[in-house]
Amino acid sequence: MEKILFKEEQKFGPMIQLILLPGLIFTIVIFGIGFYKQLYLGEPWGNEPMSDTGLIVTFIFVLVFLSALSILFIKMKLITEIRSDGIYFKYPPIINKFKDIKPDSIERFEVRKYNAIREYGGYGIKGVKHNRRRRSKGIAYNVSGNTGLQLYLKDGRKILIGTQRSEAIRYAMNKMMKTE
Repeated sequence: MEKILFKEEQKFGPMIQLILLPGLIFTIVIFGIGFYKQLYLGEPWGNEPMSDTGLIVTFIFVLVFLSALSILFIKMKLITEIRSDGIYFKYPPIINKFKDIKPDSIERFEVRKYNAIREYGGYGIKGVKHNRRRRSKGIAYNVSGNTGLQLYLKDGRKILIGTQRSEAIRYAMNKMMKTE
């Protein structure tokens, strides 16, 4: 195993829970109202009410889906390592094995500020295709913040890896590329 020059593990912050938790609570409250009206009072719920069984099955499906989505975001993280032989990153539970980028495939790099929503369409694993409105920004792996390691590869691809430690990643990249 090569020497690790830089290691960072980032998780989605509490902001994601502030988005997902109200959605989960709202769903439970709305279905609770529906259950009360339709199952307890015996009044049809809504303009086109479904059967009691359909209501229960739909609620269970929506609850399982939202719970799974919440767990996915809680478990998701970006792990970045810069070793003397390359850049390694993974994004479990979506990408569980390290992807690697060797130094000889890198044309140049920079640590830069970026706007995740405007440039890449948000956080996560985002790839922007070439279209009229946006120039090709490549693919981004990020979870938060606005600073990233921008890689320009010799084959023309662009990869941005988000970081919270800009100076440390710049130092490690210079050391790996031996440009210090």
